[in-house]
Amino acid sequence: MKLWQQYTDNWSEDSIWITDSPSIKAKEHLNTLHEFGYFKTYAPYFTERSGLDLYLIVLTIEGEGFLQYKDNTYTLHKGSLFLIHCREYQKYWTAAKGTWNFLWMHVNGAAVSSYFNLLKEADGLVVKVKSLDFFEQIMWSIKPLLNQHQFYYEVEISQRIQHILGEQLKLSLYQPENKEAMPTYVIELQDILTTDFERKWTLDQLARRVAVNKYQMAKQFKKYVGLSPNEFLIVQRMKAAKYKLRIGNDAISQIARDVGIEDVSHFIELFKKREGITPLNYRKIWSFNLFEE
Repeated sequence: MKLWQQYTDNWSEDSIWITDSPSIKAKEHLNTLHEFGYFKTYAPYFTERSGLDLYLIVLTIEGEGFLQYKDNTYTLHKGSLFLIHCREYQKYWTAAKGTWNFLWMHVNGAAVSSYFNLLKEADGLVVKVKSLDFFEQIMWSIKPLLNQHQFYYEVEISQRIQHILGEQLKLSLYQPENKEAMPTYVIELQDILTTDFERKWTLDQLARRVAVNKYQMAKQFKKYVGLSPNEFLIVQRMKAAKYKLRIGNDAISQIARDVGIEDVSHFIELFKKREGITPLNYRKIWSFNLFEE
């Protein structure tokens, strides 16, 4: 996709815009930072872009701005933090007759891409931070590390980028300590899938058990648990299978049936995908460890 962009330079003279050129080694192995800035903008500032294969992190420090991205428009106030992929069309701008001060970074890397996908899944591409000072300090701490042309500093930059995105992801997820916020039917579903994991469940069956629309049920379950009902069920089955592999000598096909999976090939495929080894090799490793002890 070809890069296209336009913008106005309606920002103060003491605004900052720094470019960096990460090493090839850093690009291959780390999160990398390509541009860093602090803009103190005033209307009619805007940036409009598509086709840039970098990710943009923006933290609002003061004022009000707007972001248009993926058919959504977000209002950005003090403490708003967003991550977007600049390959997609985006536009962000200062509120009419107002000002908007923000820290920003163009970043890249495999981990950044993974965090972007996780944040998108959690509806967390735009969040409100709890401690503005915390995020502001991390971002400012990156500035002295730029253009040092030493791999050590690139590792430091990579760690701090990941710290920012990790904290953003945590803000996007359900907080386990906030039990009263979880719908009772989600708790009930967890209990059902944990105790009766060997049964063949469909969304329709689960929805009838808790008397909730299946689409709402699936959406809320994933919101609060972090997994779809089916994925949660698979996790319970794999936990039970690992226990049986460690303590018994039942055939793999029997264990598959015991945990609710009739097709042994499918069971082996699921197990290997999640554990990185086949059920048989898992059993061998545990047998060896028990013998050694």
